[in-house]
Amino acid sequence: METEDNGLLLQVFSSVFEEFAFMFVEEDPFPEPSETSYCPCLLAEISFKSKDKHGFLEVVAPVSVCAELAENILGTDQQELPEQAEEQALTEVLNVSCGHFLAEKFGTEEVFDLSIPEIRPVSQKQWAALIEDGAHACMRVDESPLLVRFVLQQ
Repeated sequence: METEDNGLLLQVFSSVFEEFAFMFVEEDPFPEPSETSYCPCLLAEISFKSKDKHGFLEVVAPVSVCAELAENILGTDQQELPEQAEEQALTEVLNVSCGHFLAEKFGTEEVFDLSIPEIRPVSQKQWAALIEDGAHACMRVDESPLLVRFVLQQ
């Protein structure tokens, strides 16, 4: 991933997390692959397509971060969260972040169609593999890691 994209991803995710959930995101070095205390995690992915560009954006976050995200967005306690609120909060933040990121990267003249975000669990083994492959930008939201990857397919 290009360093330029990492900076823009950090800027966009910082803004969206702060505006939506009053949570603060900062750049962070990668955690050790063996550090799996953050698991279980969720991976959310959204694809985008324009006339001549397509790709996807994904985010990986601990379920605990997703729960806090849902609590802050909905203004409620964890005990009062509706079923699948964690997944819905993460996919909503991803959807908004993708729109902002594409506008910042390619301008507002290009029209993109976005898919419905998909979400899946990430095991400890998968988490370690994501850290080791180095394809994601690593950020920290509060005290937990957040992995983000932008892929432009030509």
